[in-house]
Amino acid sequence: MSAREDILNNVRANRATAIDLPSLDQDWQTFDDPLDHFRQMLTGIGASSEVMPNAAAADAWLNDRSEYAKSASAISLVEGVGRSTLQLDQLATPHELSGLDWAVLPGEFGVAENGAIWITDHQIRYRAVYFLCEHLVLVLPTSQVLHNMPQAYERIAGWGTDDRPAFGTFVAGPSKTADIEQSLVIGAQGPRSLDVLLIDA
Repeated sequence: MSAREDILNNVRANRATAIDLPSLDQDWQTFDDPLDHFRQMLTGIGASSEVMPNAAAADAWLNDRSEYAKSASAISLVEGVGRSTLQLDQLATPHELSGLDWAVLPGEFGVAENGAIWITDHQIRYRAVYFLCEHLVLVLPTSQVLHNMPQAYERIAGWGTDDRPAFGTFVAGPSKTADIEQSLVIGAQGPRSLDVLLIDA
């Protein structure tokens, strides 16, 4: 028996006993104004947020930013918000996203408790676009801000197998790390900034 097989057999023989997941049917933290708390949490984790009446206002706000207007490359998958110099569906591989300045992408819902936003690859060919851009803009309706993570888990669990995306994850703020000398670095392994545009809907 090889060392590899010996290790794997030991792992299989010492698996932890399966336990039931905890019930989500409890009294969880809620907020008088979940949207306001959500925005406060976004600020605390290094992101920014704006509330807009419609997509046209969000587009105008974005184009008023000089760093966006002057950027060489951008992708938008949100109708009416932003512009695209690259067509994601026409790229042969996600490696062609290297050097992408801005990505304007949809968020499914936000969580007021911690400022997290659930994203998926629904109708997005390369999910790497969320992580390879320099600046990420997530757009979601103000009505899609939940109070807490148990509500988020219930929302995710409620998707049927037919409409469940292949990929989903929570994004909370821009990329950051403090592993090196306990010094916080923004944009170390992903987007250097995160703007959240909340559209009244």
